[in-house]
Amino acid sequence: MLDPLTALSLASAVVQLVDFGCKLVSQSQELYHSASGATKHNVTLGEITKDIEELSQNLKKKQEMAHTSGTNDVALEKIVLTCQEEAGKLLRLLNGLELPPGATRWDAFRKAIKNARKAARVEEVESRLAKIQRQLDTHLLYIMSNEQSALLSRLNMIAKEHTSLQLESAHRMEQLKAEIRSYAKRQVDDSNRAQNLSCKLQILAEEGQRVANEETILKSLQFDEWKRRFNVVSKAYKQTFEWMLQDPEDDSRPPTGFKEWLRSQNGIYWIAGKAGSGKSTLMKFLSDHEEVSRCLQAWAGPSTKAVTIPWFFWNAGSPMQKSREGLFQSLLFQILRRCPSLIPIVCSTRWHDFRAYGEKRDPWTLDELSHAFDVLAQQTFPGIRFCLFIDGLDEYDGLPNELIRILRGIAQSHNIKLCLSSRRWTPFREAFEGGKCEGSLLLERYTKPDIEHFVRDLLEKDECFAEAERKDKRYAVFIQDVIERAKGVFLWVQLVVTRLLKGLGERNRLEDLQNRLDTMPRTLKRFFQQMFDRIDEADMTESARIFLITAHAVQPLSITAYHYLEREDREPGFALTCAAKPMSPPQLQHVCRDVSNRLNFLCQDLLEVNESIVDPTFVDYKVDFLHRTVRDFLMTKEMYSQLMQRATKDNTCDWDAHQSLCNVALARAKSLSLQKGIRPGLNVLFALVDEFMFYAHEVENEQKGPLHPLIDELDRVISNYADADMACHWTNARDSPAGLHFNEANHNDFLALAIQSRLDLYVKHTLDHNCNLIGAKAGRPYLDYALRPNIVTPVMLPHLVEFIDFNMVSILLQKGADPNQKVSIYGNITVWGLFLLSCYEKKDASSLQVRNVWFQAAEMMIRKGADRRLKLQTNRRETFTRGSEPNMPDARTAKYRRPIVRGATIEMDVPVDLTAMTILREVFGDGKIAELEAIAPEIKSWGILKAIGWVWSSNP
Repeated sequence: MLDPLTALSLASAVVQLVDFGCKLVSQSQELYHSASGATKHNVTLGEITKDIEELSQNLKKKQEMAHTSGTNDVALEKIVLTCQEEAGKLLRLLNGLELPPGATRWDAFRKAIKNARKAARVEEVESRLAKIQRQLDTHLLYIMSNEQSALLSRLNMIAKEHTSLQLESAHRMEQLKAEIRSYAKRQVDDSNRAQNLSCKLQILAEEGQRVANEETILKSLQFDEWKRRFNVVSKAYKQTFEWMLQDPEDDSRPPTGFKEWLRSQNGIYWIAGKAGSGKSTLMKFLSDHEEVSRCLQAWAGPSTKAVTIPWFFWNAGSPMQKSREGLFQSLLFQILRRCPSLIPIVCSTRWHDFRAYGEKRDPWTLDELSHAFDVLAQQTFPGIRFCLFIDGLDEYDGLPNELIRILRGIAQSHNIKLCLSSRRWTPFREAFEGGKCEGSLLLERYTKPDIEHFVRDLLEKDECFAEAERKDKRYAVFIQDVIERAKGVFLWVQLVVTRLLKGLGERNRLEDLQNRLDTMPRTLKRFFQQMFDRIDEADMTESARIFLITAHAVQPLSITAYHYLEREDREPGFALTCAAKPMSPPQLQHVCRDVSNRLNFLCQDLLEVNESIVDPTFVDYKVDFLHRTVRDFLMTKEMYSQLMQRATKDNTCDWDAHQSLCNVALARAKSLSLQKGIRPGLNVLFALVDEFMFYAHEVENEQKGPLHPLIDELDRVISNYADADMACHWTNARDSPAGLHFNEANHNDFLALAIQSRLDLYVKHTLDHNCNLIGAKAGRPYLDYALRPNIVTPVMLPHLVEFIDFNMVSILLQKGADPNQKVSIYGNITVWGLFLLSCYEKKDASSLQVRNVWFQAAEMMIRKGADRRLKLQTNRRETFTRGSEPNMPDARTAKYRRPIVRGATIEMDVPVDLTAMTILREVFGDGKIAELEAIAPEIKSWGILKAIGWVWSSNP
């Protein structure tokens, strides 16, 4: 389908051509200005003809571009074809004019036109051109006024995305639409109406495309978890942390220098602290505080806007929440959303691709993100400066020194400064303490008054305690004892006060409170151990299973997941046999209340329900650990072993966390409200499916036994949902990966998904029971899914990297998959050829581990007869000095693609012809290529018979 914005550009070209023709043949038109600058006094007939030809070519070019985009505006297509015909007739008329000998001037041309008018030839042309004008005006009025038109739908969608992304860039689309409607209605008294209309149409097309490209790139950077950790961090308790923003003379604590840093300094300010000391809460408090904004405004200056950008690492979260990719993508998304004018500069390659080809792109690579951030750090931001609040450096899943280097690089920008927080690990101390950054503080040295306020406020809210404190001054001493024991750890004092409040009532004598306090451990680890040890023996198995599935879940689970866990424990096989039926709202409310109470009882407050993150399908809440330190404690070798013993009842029963998560995901899939089809809930559906497949892969890895019935049941359930709105298998509802040769052409199926999910045992089991599946597969062969396992998913999963499962390749080859099979939907490129092109394209961005698996796969396919003499054409990125680059035809048809100018050089993709062995040499190097050249392909039995000349015959 046409992108309607391309239609606007096409309409603009029609207006230009028709207007030019009308003015040329009109009796009243006395002025002429050619494209070359000639006026009526010196213009030649050749120049007039040349202008018409150029306008006609421009129209043809834009029509081809529209066809490339999939144009289907039938009315506009008819107008364009009519216009092209009239341009041809006009050229023939001009070529047939009888001019006086040697006459080339405008006056002579006008006389010739008048003579042609007498013969009615000019009047016919004029009438037809006027008719085209009226038709186009009518069509423009329709597409600009009808809310159901493709154009207005597209422009409205762009405007809606603009708002939802909170994109801080102005656009003139509404104003331009109104002006175009006025011109089309001929309400504007303007002798240059047509030229202005053409100009407005082109500007609206370019403006809409610009905003659409900005939105597309920002959406490619955005990911679901980008603000999840920030949202679940507790807000600062009232009247705490205010000292960070007070002037030094207004507070008894040592000066922090933070406010001065906000107002006038660049660089880095580091907040260090113990686990549980409140670092994340403080960072959330600061990044969203009005006083911080005011101070930063003084730093930015009167004509520049100051903006805070938060990013909170979370080690217990998804891969994106603890990685460089997540850091870069989140920061780029938030910064570019505020400065969209920088998108074409910072994301130049993607911007050019979207602008020139409108094509989807693969997910951002780390190299691409790093380059974008390097470019960003060198820019002068237009009227805006940023302060980044990056929390939890110790929760980053890479090397601390690597992260420090990245952050120091960002801080070099004149327009970006960073407030960082972490535990006081050695690499961070060596990088930031002792004057090595612009400012720092150790949090627990400053929070004692805050902790005192917190303890007093909570305890004194209890009327009995407050009354006792008024009568007995020793209660004040008791409060000081609690504060001193906290040693600056807010989480510890929160747990202690909660425990004390639970015991208040009739037993609120000071001696009772002191005894209770004395029994409480003084470190978080011992506190967690005590809470864990208090779990009743009868509940140990269930609580251990809850802890384990929470720890192994790839993202926080819905509260309903724990309901299905309990059902599966009570009724083994429940997920497999239960009917697919959504919960009613009253049922859901009851389940949420029941599970929330049960979690509190069974897990001793070590888990919490986060009401700020609502599951869009179940309208319930997510469950997570009270604090990262709880998960760290439970995942220590000693505690994990203890949990497993409890969960399996000392190895007397067969229980596995990943298999339980499969059961839970299947039960949740059966409770989806998708009776009318799957398309309304695709993101939720595929998130559940991909989580299920990941857990099933982990079960196979652990060799816990086959899950074939569960996996088949998942396919059956979703197939039943999909029957309502899909004619092909439901896996075809998923978006195809970006790039060439991934379109499924509706031939995807569940076995292909299992191959991409690396379910070796399931795939082997399926092929063992039906050996004809490989040969019967239409579209992409199964072997191609194993060699290029790219998949688009709404959830970040640890194994979803482009990493070939060698065992899967081996299984498929043993079952008869042919590496030389041609793929008709990809222009008859072989599976082997697609694999080679994929390796060549990604060779520079792939790790040694990935290339080793590629080598193993190549080695095995060559043994199975892969064609080492295969010839392929692909693109190579090359750099040229400006002026020496190859000639480039029109951008949409060019074989030299994605040109990017960098100073005196230009980069572009240049077509190259390569052989299979050339690609293998470039990917693996000369040292490995000899091994591949020495491989002797296996000869099948029928090949041996053929080789020795045996011929089967019915004769004896």
